[in-house]
Amino acid sequence: MVCINVLQPMFRLATFIGVLSLVGCAQQGDDLLADYVKRVSRVLDADIPAVTPVNLPAYPQTRALRQSPPEVQIDVLDAWSLRGCEVFTLMGERNSILGRVADPLIRLDYERRLLTLLPECLATEAGLEDDLITELEDILELKRQVFPQHLFNATLANPDYQSYWTGGSEGFAAEDEVDFEGYRAAQQALAGYAEQPLTVTQSQWLRSMERIAGYSMGGRSLTAMRWAIQALEQSEQMLRAAAEDTRLCPMGPPLQELGFARNVMGNVFAREVQPWLVTVDQRFLAGYDALSAMTETIDVDNPAIDEYKTALTHYHDRYRAQIRQQVEAWQALFDACGEQATDS
Repeated sequence: MVCINVLQPMFRLATFIGVLSLVGCAQQGDDLLADYVKRVSRVLDADIPAVTPVNLPAYPQTRALRQSPPEVQIDVLDAWSLRGCEVFTLMGERNSILGRVADPLIRLDYERRLLTLLPECLATEAGLEDDLITELEDILELKRQVFPQHLFNATLANPDYQSYWTGGSEGFAAEDEVDFEGYRAAQQALAGYAEQPLTVTQSQWLRSMERIAGYSMGGRSLTAMRWAIQALEQSEQMLRAAAEDTRLCPMGPPLQELGFARNVMGNVFAREVQPWLVTVDQRFLAGYDALSAMTETIDVDNPAIDEYKTALTHYHDRYRAQIRQQVEAWQALFDACGEQATDS
């Protein structure tokens, strides 16, 4: 009993100093979470448990996404018959050396202009032979059918768009000043363009994609969510173990350490960690909502992108569930001692 009476004040003092030494430090991303886990560990006098590493959803490889719409060839003499139309110039652009290796967005704009100009040519160009008119109408119908494939290549299969989800191993800082609204607007614009692609100019596509590719907010959010899932799982295990063995109220009345735990919950988890978790969630949804809109709009059957979207959904559900479980674990800690989680 003498040893216990001597050690308990020492334990309380060490715990209190450990908590105070960490309060007020400006944290960033994984450091914020790591320090939170350490605070929970110290206030509960618990070892930090190991957890299974979380794998990020992997964006599909280009070869699994890239569409191969059929090429359409027009006889040279037939093409010459169209020299009075803008389509003739457009065909020259497409058949040039640069046109054959054009970026997906450049190719998309070519297809968009063809679908606009070819009907005008058929309606205004006199003297076209019937066989040529029939051939051009068949080409026009085929181009309309395969246009979604070009749209898919220019967006979801575009390496610039892929980089949005695959970059960003550094996650997010706790007080990150990135132009979140600007990047969210770029994603919304991209999804909106996919809904009415025939009205969108090449420069509009390029501006939107350049902004998206310039900052991998999607990949950063996935990394940040992995940090959070692993850290919250560690702290949850410690909190539930402490609640089960009632170590903060072993004889009934709560120990002083329960008050320290309340400070960690209120001043660290609620005031520092939770706002960061909300920020991560918002930044993830900015890209996820646009991705969902594009996969629903673009009429292309691609199992790889569908599987990726499903993986993102499950990953996000796990992230939010882990946050809910953290709150429940804190509540269980105080319920075990018959106390309120807050002072009020």
